Amino acid sequence: MRLETSALERLKQGVPELGGREFGIARTKTGNFAIVSLGSGVYRVAAIEWDQGEIDHAAPMPLSELQAAICRVIHLDLPMRDPAWLSRATDSSRLAERYRDRRIFLAGDAAHVHWAYGGKGLQTGLQDAGNLGWKLAAQIHGWAPSHLLDTYHTERHPIGQRLMTFTRAQEALARPGDHVTALRELFGRFLEQEETLRAIAEEITDVDVRYHMGCNTDGDALLGRWAPNLVLHTERGPAQVAELMSSGKGVLVDLTERSVFHHVITQWDDRVRSVSAGCYERPANLDALLVRPDGYIAWLLRPGVADEEAAETLVSALKMWFGTAKEAPG
Repeated sequence: MRLETSALERLKQGVPELGGREFGIARTKTGNFAIVSLGSGVYRVAAIEWDQGEIDHAAPMPLSELQAAICRVIHLDLPMRDPAWLSRATDSSRLAERYRDRRIFLAGDAAHVHWAYGGKGLQTGLQDAGNLGWKLAAQIHGWAPSHLLDTYHTERHPIGQRLMTFTRAQEALARPGDHVTALRELFGRFLEQEETLRAIAEEITDVDVRYHMGCNTDGDALLGRWAPNLVLHTERGPAQVAELMSSGKGVLVDLTERSVFHHVITQWDDRVRSVSAGCYERPANLDALLVRPDGYIAWLLRPGVADEEAAETLVSALKMWFGTAKEAPG
């Protein structure tokens, strides 16, 4: 959408909720208004209203409809022209009951639709794809354990349920009204606490997601979480964990060079890469990590565990996520 300079000046002066800016989100007594610069005099603008009754979403949307909605929200006639794209959206939130039905899988917007504020759908959809992608590849290549594809629903559906709660709460806090304003002020005071702010930030970014890995070390707080992107010192030079995963395989990171790992991993080396490395900032009490192709820790080893027990738990995790060992050469 193109807006003239005069229109932007009217915005800054006429919409105090924007704080004197020509971009951002304004919560008014009648709704929300959003404006973002896309460069070269082009802007993305939106008006958000509640309880407007039935809307024919299949009908073409004229520019006049957007202008009228903006006028109702900010009480300002905003001259606009040359729209590149016009659309309507709702605050409807829906979650599929199942992410898998035999050979059909749902991910991203096909699995969950919700209010668009905050970009949570993009983040969640990307993680859906990351979770499902490597499991489908394992099935295609013939080494997936029988339960692997079912873990897509088991792991991701609870995240979708959490997404529904988060975006519905977001929508509730964006509505107009004195009671909502009071709730926002109270919530804002909570966000001044570092612990609360961190918890909200982690939920927005999904870095707090933790899956049940079904192995002997499942009580460990780090297990099932996203692997830390450690800076490693390998025989080929410095490398980060994320770089080691570029091949799409799982990665066993051995921080202690225990030979037992290499004896075990050779039986799965067609689907798991093994790397012995020092760590510039090695986490305390961590000897080894087995990272799934989607970046989540499937197994880990703390100091003080005997080689026999370490090998046993590693084999269990490898079978759980990477199938049976390959046949030894005849």
